Amino acid sequence: MAPLGPHGSASVHAHALLVSLPESWAKFSNDNILRSQRERNASKGLRSDSDSVMQETSNEMWTQHNNVNVSFDGRIAETMDARNSIQNHLAKVLQEINEMENNISLLRKSIKDKEAPMQVAQSHLENRTRRPNVELCRDQPQHRLVSEVGEIYETVDILQNRLRAAESVLQELVRTKSTLEHDLQVKNSSLYLDKEKCMGLRRTYPTTAKLAGYRGQ
Repeated sequence: MAPLGPHGSASVHAHALLVSLPESWAKFSNDNILRSQRERNASKGLRSDSDSVMQETSNEMWTQHNNVNVSFDGRIAETMDARNSIQNHLAKVLQEINEMENNISLLRKSIKDKEAPMQVAQSHLENRTRRPNVELCRDQPQHRLVSEVGEIYETVDILQNRLRAAESVLQELVRTKSTLEHDLQVKNSSLYLDKEKCMGLRRTYPTTAKLAGYRGQ
């Protein structure tokens, strides 16, 4: 510590360093105020620019969000139309399968029903071939029996061809049914994912205020 002079000159000198004049004090204070005002104005401008950018970004995000929703809605509508078309086609195929199965049952029954007349006609024809000597005559009844057996054979052959064709059609219908059922399952899964999962999550999209960075009260 500096020694004090007779008039305390060291103490006066030390205190003189902290003393300001009214003019310098006013200038210092005004400078601080002006600097504060500039910083506040800059801060306001920055906040305004930031708010503008966040609002613009929020609007763009909402626009894109709505565009995606429109695309989702369109895709969902297309998938629902495709699913309904598959369901209608499947219903028709199931009806055709049922009709074809009934047709096959009738054809099999018709073929079986020909067995008895065929056996009778063949039996009569065989018995006539046992007639002795000149009695073994190719007379009108003989011709009728031969014709009857031939007609029954021809009818059975036609029925069997129709049966094979019907069974082939039935197999194709069953394969088509399996394909349609698979397609229907795929469409239902797609609808569930798009409509329930994706759109369900998109309904929880943040509000404009949150997107813009504003916090709720």
